Amino acid sequence: AALGRMSMRRATRGGHEEELEELQRRFNALSEQKRTADGTLLTKDIGRVDDIREERTARSAPNIAAEIKRLDDQIIDLRRKHDRLHDSNHRKREELNTLADKLKDLHNIKFKPEETPEQRLHASEARLGECAARYDEEHRLKMTYETIIKRLKSEQLGFPAEVKALEATVAQKEADYEQLLMMSHDANQSKEHAKGELSKFEALVSEERKVRERELQERRLDLQRKQQLATELEKQERERRSSQQEQASRAGEDSAKLQVAQTEKLIQEEQRKIGAYEAAFQQIKEATGVADVNEVIQRFLSQEETHQNLLSLSRESQTKIEELRTALELERQATCEAQYALAQSEGREDGPPDRASNAAARQALDRSRTRWKKLFSTMVNCKSAVQHMLDVLEPLRGEDEVITPLTDETLVQHLQLIERKLQRIAAAFFDEEERHAELMLSSKDAMPKAAKMREQQAAAASANSLGNLEKSGRDDDSDDDEFADDVEEDLLDREALKRQARNIVDKGAKKKKGARKRRPKDDKDGA
Repeated sequence: AALGRMSMRRATRGGHEEELEELQRRFNALSEQKRTADGTLLTKDIGRVDDIREERTARSAPNIAAEIKRLDDQIIDLRRKHDRLHDSNHRKREELNTLADKLKDLHNIKFKPEETPEQRLHASEARLGECAARYDEEHRLKMTYETIIKRLKSEQLGFPAEVKALEATVAQKEADYEQLLMMSHDANQSKEHAKGELSKFEALVSEERKVRERELQERRLDLQRKQQLATELEKQERERRSSQQEQASRAGEDSAKLQVAQTEKLIQEEQRKIGAYEAAFQQIKEATGVADVNEVIQRFLSQEETHQNLLSLSRESQTKIEELRTALELERQATCEAQYALAQSEGREDGPPDRASNAAARQALDRSRTRWKKLFSTMVNCKSAVQHMLDVLEPLRGEDEVITPLTDETLVQHLQLIERKLQRIAAAFFDEEERHAELMLSSKDAMPKAAKMREQQAAAASANSLGNLEKSGRDDDSDDDEFADDVEEDLLDREALKRQARNIVDKGAKKKKGARKRRPKDDKDGA
């Protein structure tokens, strides 16, 4: 391998030396050619000048002008030849200089055996790959730019139409914004009004809560008294049972067993009834959210009244809706006829239109529009009230009961469903009252005379309170009728219904207070 490398190096060196010798020979030949060319040119020019002089002397004077012209042409040709030779000489010199530079470069170049043709080929292939990748990238950029330019041109063609459409949308949005701004102002005003009403309602609720807390304290005291009475009654019952057992033991074991079996049956029946009533009462408590029996009864009575009021208002509102719809249709027909008549009169006559008729028509249109708005708001409030009652009475939903969505057509159906549920609750209350009365009657037999007197007084007081409540309910009904008569002919909205309900509750609370104040006086008189 070493010998091969040495032989290769010698061969390459021999090749370079031969190339240098060849270039040296060519350089020497060119230098000799240049010298010979310069000598021949000088000798030729001198000979020609001598010939010209001899010809001038030989020729005569008449031929001087033609000869001068000929000589001038020859001079021009000689100059042209001189320029050509000078140019070729210059080119040869430049070629000679380039060859000399190459010779110097070859003398100065150091031979590197590591740089083989294969390595140079790999390097050139790598550069070629880089150039191809760069070309592909540039080509992709060119294609992307061309597509961008095409898209910009197409967008430039459709840009004015888009600008017009955007301007139209902007104008529409501005109009919508103005309408929304007006609606927001109205909403803020209604919000402020609702806040004022809410503050008033909260004050009324706080007062009513205080009154109820007082009533709750009084009822707790009554409950404590009743518990004491119940403990006394239990003691007396135990004494009575012990005495009965002694009598039964004396009379005989058979009669005692029969009596015990009868009492156990009665106790089981009473427990079963009590369980059923407690389950019904638990459902009622879940539906109403109140634990006290008296308060549940009061709530139920007030809900029954409000239910009746809502039913009457819904019927009235339905009739008024129908009337207003017919009136609205008539108004629309009248406005259309007025518009057509006005257009025909303006087309026929050249005089000014009737402004008074236009103003009256506009006022009628505004009135019908306000009526329609009030009617729509009343309908929405009525639907929300019915939906609230349905949500409250949802725990009393039956197994096979299917509730349809609340719409204008199903409003009456939902009201009938609410009425049936309220009748069910009222029946449960009445059953509870009857059971309570039976228990009180059964307990009265074992009470002493003093306890009987107290129970009679309590029953009289409760009867008086119930009578007062009925009277107050009647008075409230009469007041409600008077209040309904005093209300304007326009439809009642939800806020008016709330105010009316508050007035009814306030009047009932005041009359209950008066009944409570009258109770101790009656007790004193009885004592």
